[in-house]
Amino acid sequence: MLLPQTGNPIYGELDNYKSWKGSSLAADQTLADNMITWQMPHGGFYKFGVSKYAAPWDGSSARAEWTGADGVELGTIDNDATVTELMFLADVYQRSNDSRYRDAARAALEFLLTMQYESGGWPQVYPARTGTTYSNHVTFNDGAMARVLILLEQAQRQEAPLNGDLFTEDQRTRMASAIDKGVDFILKAQIEQAGTKTVWCAQHDPVSYAPRAARSYELESKSGKESMLVTAFLMSQPQTAEVEAGVRAALAWYRSEAVKQVDTAYIKRSSGSSDDSYNPIQAKAGSTMWFRFYDLGQDVGFFSGRSVAEGGMGKQYDIMAIEAERRYGYEWGGDYGTPLINYADSVGYF
Repeated sequence: MLLPQTGNPIYGELDNYKSWKGSSLAADQTLADNMITWQMPHGGFYKFGVSKYAAPWDGSSARAEWTGADGVELGTIDNDATVTELMFLADVYQRSNDSRYRDAARAALEFLLTMQYESGGWPQVYPARTGTTYSNHVTFNDGAMARVLILLEQAQRQEAPLNGDLFTEDQRTRMASAIDKGVDFILKAQIEQAGTKTVWCAQHDPVSYAPRAARSYELESKSGKESMLVTAFLMSQPQTAEVEAGVRAALAWYRSEAVKQVDTAYIKRSSGSSDDSYNPIQAKAGSTMWFRFYDLGQDVGFFSGRSVAEGGMGKQYDIMAIEAERRYGYEWGGDYGTPLINYADSVGYF
């Protein structure tokens, strides 16, 4: 069974490329031409953003800031990278019918299919990054893996601009397998608390499925932010008994009175403010907030400064106890569950 998709929060997640479009097809072709020169041999892109494509690659500058073994430059799905380039190239191809853009989009898709672990998860980078480990974890952080799966799903459904002959039949066949493996990883990685399935961490081990930390202030946790898009993606899939059970468990967690913070809002400090006494977690009637991170073993939200070794305050349960640089330089809460619960209610997943 497929749920009605109207209102599913996954829609719009791939639209970042639209902000890259200019005033004419000619302008977009110029941007796409430059973009292709920055595409690495494995098909991926680095997270430079659209400004990098104002000029073509000069043939010698680094095409990525991260490298792997033997100095290979790494592509990434962090910060919408590679997915956004693929969507832009697909859009330009559909309007121009120029096969150069189709071929570049196919190469980007090959990168996405190739970087998937055998267990079904996607790391932040490919090939593997050296000198650190968190980039090689399966990465739900900032919607990275979910966004790849959403792209594959929309391509399978022939949704523009991923339709027509953009991809080969072989690629479309492999997309279906990649989606199945991705769903399998998600279900196996769902965190259990006291024997009950809950949600997901921002990173997971690609072999053991266990929650993993990333940067010093991104600790193992149940993630209120990242789990929303993972759950919404599962709701775009056929609702097998296993998928439905995973979805309903995640929804139960989001709806839990212990998890949601009613009449509370996360309001960022205004740009340019230097008021370090400002608390971004505030009372607001009618609003509901979820913390970005919760303890693995209990439904208690926490915050984290940089590690003590880095001069920070480490893990804290009061946002005002972490250093100002992390307090205001990171997103610690939001109305993450609201669109998910609204959608779930609309399809009868009460």
